[in-house]
Amino acid sequence: MTYPAVVVKNLYKRFGNTVALNDISFRSVNGVNIILGPNGAGKSTFLRCVMGLFKPTSGSVKVLGKKPYFDDMVRKKIAMLSDNYALYDFLTVKQNLKFFGNLYKLSNGQVYSKSLAILKELGASQFFNRKVVELSRGTKQKVAFCRAILNEPDVLLLDEPTAFLDASSSEWIRDFIVNYGQKKKTVLFVTQKLDEVSRFNSRLVILKDGRIIEDTTTYNIYAKIIKDSSVLIRFARPVTIAKLKHTGFKFEIMKGNTVSSAKFYINGYKDVNRLTEELIKNKAFILGIDYIEPLVERISGENG
Repeated sequence: MTYPAVVVKNLYKRFGNTVALNDISFRSVNGVNIILGPNGAGKSTFLRCVMGLFKPTSGSVKVLGKKPYFDDMVRKKIAMLSDNYALYDFLTVKQNLKFFGNLYKLSNGQVYSKSLAILKELGASQFFNRKVVELSRGTKQKVAFCRAILNEPDVLLLDEPTAFLDASSSEWIRDFIVNYGQKKKTVLFVTQKLDEVSRFNSRLVILKDGRIIEDTTTYNIYAKIIKDSSVLIRFARPVTIAKLKHTGFKFEIMKGNTVSSAKFYINGYKDVNRLTEELIKNKAFILGIDYIEPLVERISGENG
């Protein structure tokens, strides 16, 4: 696929008096396209317009050169993982996947072999004959992801694909997305989590209030988001306050003579390296680092 699989021009989508998407123009690139934004930014509405579930109020959406809300054939080459699972609660996992696989002209044997292989990777094959209504949110998410990739679509639309998942399953899905994009497929992946963005080297579009406010890459955005920010560092063993003071960084802790975590204030992403070097020099054992500011909102605010 050498041309943009998804081309959106001057897209408006209105629900009554509410404008969900406001003059969106977008051309996908092969591989992974991440769309980042806070709640209410219009991310899910955008995916539904690309899928052909919502017809634009004005403007145009073309997928593989066709209008998805008019062309049934092109929709066979698209698949979507939505934010509401899109599964039938009182059918079993097997019956759900059979139903959706048959819509894509897959035989029962193809559906069962492919879906069991995927579910096994996600640690959910044991639920194959269970009704969806009996499953946890995380297991439903695994089944919904399996459904979305059964037909190996040319355009894969993902709405928060790792929501409610354990760390192992989340990592498998991220690896799948990267590998899938390398097969000359197009993936549109919406999220409000910066942690997700940081795991990809890809194109990044930022949405706020229904508008694209920035079109960049996952690496280029860090100079903005980790500026005058803070990180929470968790320690494998409690450390003394004296060790924290030796770093030279301003910090906050819970009351006590020793601490298992501390909030440090930083001026940029390079400070994270300097901070960790100082902590290690002072024999602190770092278990994890979390960015604790509402970073998506910070990005949006700077460009609003």
